[in-house]
Amino acid sequence: MKKIFLAILVMIIASTCSAEVISTPTPEPVVEKVFDQVIDSGKTYSSKDFFDAGFKEYKEYNVSKLTGSTEAWYGFWGHDDDSIRYYELRFYPDHSTAVSEGTSFAENATGDDAKLRRQDTMWRVGLSDRKRSSSALDSHPTQRAQALEVRLAKYADYMIFDNVIILCEGENSKESFKLCNDLINLLKK
Repeated sequence: MKKIFLAILVMIIASTCSAEVISTPTPEPVVEKVFDQVIDSGKTYSSKDFFDAGFKEYKEYNVSKLTGSTEAWYGFWGHDDDSIRYYELRFYPDHSTAVSEGTSFAENATGDDAKLRRQDTMWRVGLSDRKRSSSALDSHPTQRAQALEVRLAKYADYMIFDNVIILCEGENSKESFKLCNDLINLLKK
């Protein structure tokens, strides 16, 4: 009996020792591109730089009540007709003024907590352009009334690029930052 038990034990040990070890491949880590919200490369841009790069101006805003700003534009850009997105460009004399004077205005106009009512916003000019249209506006009158009560920001976020604050269309910050960078890359070409 001991011989049989010993023989079985030797076979079990031998089979486990000779088992081929199969290594599972380590999956490639998913690297998500992270964008800087504030970029200072030491340059100063004008609206002409953006227009020459392909940004299409829709309208110029009066900046008399946009503290520190020299000009502001609402317009659009896209690689083709299917990728057109809207932007608001706010120009300042330099990067430090854009950061110190413009940040609070940009935060007030972007994201889920954007102030989109006349009495709440810091800068009323262009307010209607900063609101996203709702498909409910084409529906039943009751739904239209409810949709008007819900104000959705067109710009999920903003970037400060040298002396320019760019409010970028998007469903969320990630999409906005990508679209801002797409526009910024036009200037680098």
